[in-house]
Amino acid sequence: MKQRFSALDVRAIVTAFQQRLVGLRLQGIYDVNAKTFLLKFTKPDCKELVIVESGIRIHTTDFTRDKSITPSSFCMKLRKHLKARRLTGVRQLGMDRVIDFEFAVAAGAHAEGTYHIMCEFYASGNVILTDYQYNILALLRVVHIEDEKAFAVGMKYELEGSRSIEPVDRVQLVEYLKKAAPKDTLKRMLAMFGTYGPALSEHVILRAGLTPSLKVATALDIDPQSPQISALVEAYRDAFDIAEKLGREVCPGYIAFLPKKSDEDDDVFDDFGPWMFDQYRNKPHQEFASFSDAADVFFSNIEAQKLKSKAHQQEAAAERKLEAIKQEHEGRVAALELAHRKTEEQARRIEMNLEFVDQAIMIMRQAVAAGMDWKELEELVRDQKEQDNPIAERIVKLNLSINQITLELDDPADWDSDEDEDSEDGESHGEFSGPLTVDVDIFQTAFANAQRYYSSRRQAGVKHAKTLAVSSQALQSAEQKIKADLKAIKITATVSQTRKPFWFEKFAWFLSSDGYLVLAGHDMQQNELLVKRHLRPGDAYVHADIHGAASVIIKNKLAAAPESTSVTDKALGEKAPRGELTAETIPPSTLFQAGIMSVCQSRAWDAKILTPAWWVEARQVSKTAPTGEYLSTGSFMIRGKKHFLPPTQLVYGFGLLFRLADDESIARHTAARQQRRAIMEENLKSVGAKDTVDSTQPAPMTDDKDDSFTIIDAEKPEPKAMDFSAARIKYNLDEIENATEDAFKDADTRTDAGVDTKRRLTAKERRDQRKPKSESLEQEKQSEHVGKLSKKEQRRLDEEAKYEKQQPKEKQQQQKRGKKGKMKKMKEKYAEQDDEDRDLRMELLGAAGKKEAREEAVQADLNQEAPNVEQPPPSIVDQIKALAAKNSTDPEPSADASEDVTEETEKRVDDEDEVPELPMEHLNVLDTLTASPLPDDNLSFAIPVCAPYTSLSSYKYRVKLVPGTMKKGKACKMALTVMLAAADSNKPRSVHSQDANEAERLELETILANREKTLMKAVPETEMIAQMLGKVKVTAPNMESIKQKSKAAAKSRAKSKAKN
Repeated sequence: MKQRFSALDVRAIVTAFQQRLVGLRLQGIYDVNAKTFLLKFTKPDCKELVIVESGIRIHTTDFTRDKSITPSSFCMKLRKHLKARRLTGVRQLGMDRVIDFEFAVAAGAHAEGTYHIMCEFYASGNVILTDYQYNILALLRVVHIEDEKAFAVGMKYELEGSRSIEPVDRVQLVEYLKKAAPKDTLKRMLAMFGTYGPALSEHVILRAGLTPSLKVATALDIDPQSPQISALVEAYRDAFDIAEKLGREVCPGYIAFLPKKSDEDDDVFDDFGPWMFDQYRNKPHQEFASFSDAADVFFSNIEAQKLKSKAHQQEAAAERKLEAIKQEHEGRVAALELAHRKTEEQARRIEMNLEFVDQAIMIMRQAVAAGMDWKELEELVRDQKEQDNPIAERIVKLNLSINQITLELDDPADWDSDEDEDSEDGESHGEFSGPLTVDVDIFQTAFANAQRYYSSRRQAGVKHAKTLAVSSQALQSAEQKIKADLKAIKITATVSQTRKPFWFEKFAWFLSSDGYLVLAGHDMQQNELLVKRHLRPGDAYVHADIHGAASVIIKNKLAAAPESTSVTDKALGEKAPRGELTAETIPPSTLFQAGIMSVCQSRAWDAKILTPAWWVEARQVSKTAPTGEYLSTGSFMIRGKKHFLPPTQLVYGFGLLFRLADDESIARHTAARQQRRAIMEENLKSVGAKDTVDSTQPAPMTDDKDDSFTIIDAEKPEPKAMDFSAARIKYNLDEIENATEDAFKDADTRTDAGVDTKRRLTAKERRDQRKPKSESLEQEKQSEHVGKLSKKEQRRLDEEAKYEKQQPKEKQQQQKRGKKGKMKKMKEKYAEQDDEDRDLRMELLGAAGKKEAREEAVQADLNQEAPNVEQPPPSIVDQIKALAAKNSTDPEPSADASEDVTEETEKRVDDEDEVPELPMEHLNVLDTLTASPLPDDNLSFAIPVCAPYTSLSSYKYRVKLVPGTMKKGKACKMALTVMLAAADSNKPRSVHSQDANEAERLELETILANREKTLMKAVPETEMIAQMLGKVKVTAPNMESIKQKSKAAAKSRAKSKAKN
């Protein structure tokens, strides 16, 4: 198996780097191990990770690897000089296995401030940092050659002497082959010839029609004009062309596999290269888009195989551990049984030798009572043994410190030589035949010592019985624990691929409780991109009339809809085109959650203000500005009626979604998705049926609304209806919608994300709108609005009208600061301009419509003075009526003409900034995400989600967010701590069960909890911060206990760190 890069591989990877890396900035340098480094190159919307293993390999990678917590000194040195520097060049030194990364300054590569990284891939390899003159600033290892420092800090890196690839000369080839030894093969000789390398040399041999194992000295005709030499020279020409092409173009990569012994065996990697060499053609192989990708897969597979081998070793160790536990348990049981039998035999021996034991006890007791020294007593016993004293001969040891002596007692049955050896007594005590040592207490009689042994026998029997009772459970527990550990090892023994963010993760997003994707922009540019690229017919646009409210869109998952008439179409007297999808199919619960998102992203979060949001159809949103006006980035025109949503509490949430790794895991969650789809189709049918009935009658200009909203919970078998009528009555939503409908039938309203969308009326405008042109017109207006206003609003309107009559007629609103001077300059500038000149200039500027209104407004501003007059605050209905009266003064073009002009203008303006739309298949990835994994699921990674708390009801791991003072980073850490504690609590307390199915279920739950915890820890902090709201307070059940446990864990870690 190939283990490292060749010179040809280095040539191919340099060509790939020149296209992929040059121009990118080096944003990060990390240690993987002592010889391996990870370089992170980035630019906007592009990131490349390059892994460098000194002396072995270098390539881009798509796989994640654990990095060292503390960087090495060499890594810190690289960061100090190269962080955030732009890579300006990559080259190979000749045909050597050395790569030069150049980080030049604007003045040029030879100016001070330029740095180089020299990566060597021969022998043990090296990574060297140099300055613009190639003076060594830092290096991975110092190289010694013949007791001299060849490479060290302060010395100059020599670039001379590098080899280059050249065409092969026939004479040189023949002279080289003549030096072959008798046993040298053609493959071995040509591998060291020139700079072509072993892989390309073998390709040359096969292309020439020769055998790599051919003996050069005996089987090869080395005559310069021989056909074999000519074929080799021709093949070397092709090899030179291959090497030149690899230096100019990015070529695909290839991986060759060893032939399988059986179909069940896995693919075993054998070789990799940047060209389809002839030696690969007869082997199983795989082609990749680039050589860097092939090298990444090859070495990542090797790492995975090493991890797999390590897992096998851990599995074998676990099995040995289980076997050792079994043997230890069996030995413990056998020892208890032996102790039980031995104690019984010792008591029987004492009973069989009562007189002898009593005599020995009496002698020892008398000696101790006489005050004899213990050492003298031991010498006395030794002397008596020499004199063949029968009692002394049976004394083995004196333990007078505990008042005991050890006696060697025989079985009297053994004294009778004529007794049958196969007697029943001999069979029962054959295990302890011969003398047996017994410890005797000298202050007790022989019979009392026998009773003591019988008592010990009973205790040993009880212990033995208890051990046998729990033995099966203990073995089963140990076996289940080891099996669970083995399954966890199998899951983690993989090299995981780097997660590529989904297309919607660059926005603020969440999945509603009905499964709809809801998106919002982080800034004005994202709002612009969101509406232009992702807002389609059938989607809903949600916003709120408060500063900073987010522009939110809801992606409608249904692909078709029956011919229907939306609420907006009824208000405008229009019908949706046949087959066009409308936002009415989106459940009210999803609209309500999207409204929460828009409000919580605004200043209402910090100010703790409750305000309603509203939604409109996608076709009501446009970038077409009114004539003569301009819409800034992130601002849009809303035409038609807004559908207001009930106000809500400022409660947000933070949770985690998990990506399912295989089709089997996805299939387990199909039922919930099908149920949600059925509910959506039912909503679509109900909307279509209602609109079919309504279409048979003329569409009224007023809003025929149904105040009841239905919130469908996909987790329950039947949808449950929720009535919002009380909320609509409480907050006067019907009144606002009715007034808005009449006021904005033919009007345009501009919505600016991040700016208060309501147009504030000045006091002068409010007075002008309330001034009647005639008493009949005033009465007509009052009678027109009587049926629409409440008694309270009508009374307030009457009081304001009475107040206006008491004020002088010549009172005017004070102009803004600087406006008076500006009007004066305009009057002087256009003093000689008549109406015809003005109209002509306005037409040349492209302005159209509303000329008379603008002229009257300019003339009024030029001729009016503005004293300060106090005015009562206007009501909401007053503002709506004022806007309606203002718009009623504008000339009304014909409906057909206005529609044609509007459509043409919108099409012209919108087409200028047209952005390609994403296909609907991009929403299918949502089916691979789950908030509540099942025990059998295979999970890939976790994704952080910040969403309204009502949409997180089905999430397994979530916390609640309310307005507070906590910053994003600290809030993310606190939320992660809470969720990790929840993962620990989800683990079963015990995996023991008599039922095999229950035991297996407990094992799977334990494995799932461990896997979830691992994936939570692997979520990058930057991803969580990007989704988290600012200035929050994290709340969750058992919050105080979790904080205390985390503090205790932090203290213990600090103590252990201090000890170390």
